[in-house]
Amino acid sequence: MSEELGKISKPQADNVQLKRKLYLVQNIQNYFPDNNEFEVLLNEYWESISEQLDNLEKTAGSINKIYIEGIYQEYEIASKLLEENNKWCLNTISTRIKSGSEFGKIEDENNYKQLIDWTRIAQMGFVSENVKEITEKNYTEIVNSRTKIIQDKIDTLKNGEAALFLISSGSHKFPEDVEIFNVIPPSLDKMNRWITENQNTSNELNEQQSNQNQNEGEENNKSNLWTP
Repeated sequence: MSEELGKISKPQADNVQLKRKLYLVQNIQNYFPDNNEFEVLLNEYWESISEQLDNLEKTAGSINKIYIEGIYQEYEIASKLLEENNKWCLNTISTRIKSGSEFGKIEDENNYKQLIDWTRIAQMGFVSENVKEITEKNYTEIVNSRTKIIQDKIDTLKNGEAALFLISSGSHKFPEDVEIFNVIPPSLDKMNRWITENQNTSNELNEQQSNQNQNEGEENNKSNLWTP
């Protein structure tokens, strides 16, 4: 069962407290490190996430475990990686770890590294059908294996416990008896709109530059000039 905060009614607290629960949060990092406007949106997003998690812990249950998609390292190493790449995420989980939440590895290192490699190979494209079939077969096996690894990890939750899972994708499957809460603050929609608008602007600028270069090339051809 899936609950989405702020968009549907919340279940009765006395009923939820006894269940196994999973709080899902989109793990968004700074995709535009040189853009102050996006950083403001990012700060707003993670502040909203922290506030909603605080409210959720009061009504549904405290966070016992914390997992991050793509992380197979222990917390000592993982925290250093987050400090470099996503300090907002680190701030969100570190306060809860200090309060007693346990950080856990959701990924198997060997499995995750194979997934990265097969994904890169698949994105290259194929000339040979045989190689394509081999790649698709191995990729599917790794994905299925990873799905089971994550499911088994979530399945260690005991009745009444809750886990925070910071995800990068939405293609996960969880045990059916685990209550799912999607933590989605309004600031996420604002951020997504900003990304879309700026990507459209960037594409338009690239297209204008491409057309300008093409026109300049045609002019040079007409004047028999060679340009690198």
